[in-house]
Amino acid sequence: MAPLKRIRLRTLLAAIALLAAWMTSPAASAGEAEAAEISQQQVEAAYLYKFGGYVTWPDKAFAAPDSPIVIGVAGSDAVADDLTTMVAGRSIGNRSVVVKRIREGDPLTDVHILFIGAPSTAQSSSLLEASRKRPILVVTEGEDGLDLGGAVSFVIVDDRVRFDVSLDAVKANGLKLSSLLLSVAHAVTGAGQ
Repeated sequence: MAPLKRIRLRTLLAAIALLAAWMTSPAASAGEAEAAEISQQQVEAAYLYKFGGYVTWPDKAFAAPDSPIVIGVAGSDAVADDLTTMVAGRSIGNRSVVVKRIREGDPLTDVHILFIGAPSTAQSSSLLEASRKRPILVVTEGEDGLDLGGAVSFVIVDDRVRFDVSLDAVKANGLKLSSLLLSVAHAVTGAGQ
């Protein structure tokens, strides 16, 4: 494994482990319970940012070589807020990172990663449909996220935020995921890339 890839994987795992440890500490009061919930959102935001370093998009996904990676967030203002703070001034490769709140009817033309919180709503269904066969990494929440059409879905395993991957959904949208990302996934389904 190349040294840079090892460093990137260690950075991803360290950020997630730190946030997960904070999230899973025993809550003695309602305030701490709220902090644990916020921490789950921060872990999801950290994953969304880090996923960008492990996705290969087709050239047509970007208008120009220096176009930003746009992370769209629908159905979770808290994740959008945490992610906006997290990516300020950061980049992935040679691309800056922009967070865009997605509302019903918004076009997905410039979105590269789309997070759909609460994927069983009507808006979520229309977003899932609009993102099909487009170079967008669709990330959902919950055990049924992959069944609904997500490529990646956050799941809670042993009180920690983890993620499952559908290689079929990734491939259908013309994307490739790094084997490093797949190696830290909770579960990987599908025929492969």
